[in-house]
Amino acid sequence: MIKDPFIGVYFTFLCKGAVFVVGIDRERIKRFISEIRNAILFISKCSEKSFEELTDSDKYAIRYNIIVIAEAISAIALHICRNIYGLEPETPIHALRLLADKSFIQRSLFEELAKIIRLRNLLVHRYWVIDDKIIYDSIKRNFRYVEEFIERVSLLAGSI
Repeated sequence: MIKDPFIGVYFTFLCKGAVFVVGIDRERIKRFISEIRNAILFISKCSEKSFEELTDSDKYAIRYNIIVIAEAISAIALHICRNIYGLEPETPIHALRLLADKSFIQRSLFEELAKIIRLRNLLVHRYWVIDDKIIYDSIKRNFRYVEEFIERVSLLAGSI
């Protein structure tokens, strides 16, 4: 049994050199999906205001909730790679790429989700170069790709 601090407990079996990993933590996936939905709801409410009406606190809260969405997507992708496919991705984007390679998600969905992960990296590591107006304009377009990912994960995990 292996314990991962971000993913939880899972079991690994070796059989003739191949690694098979069994099961997913449905409750953990459910929590991640709930966090994503709550973050989208908050961002959607903020986007009802014009950009000029947003306070600095609103802008920072939007940034924070984008990070929450990206972290939850990353955790889900890593969890599925490890627990369904027996893969060990090096990064969250690598995990998403592997899911696309396995046809779990479409290549176009991979590309859109990878943009969110890259934005998260900018928000965390290079926050001083962020243009809040560009972020605001992009959130106004909606979170269709994130919702598509949630739907796909929900199908895998059973009704969540």
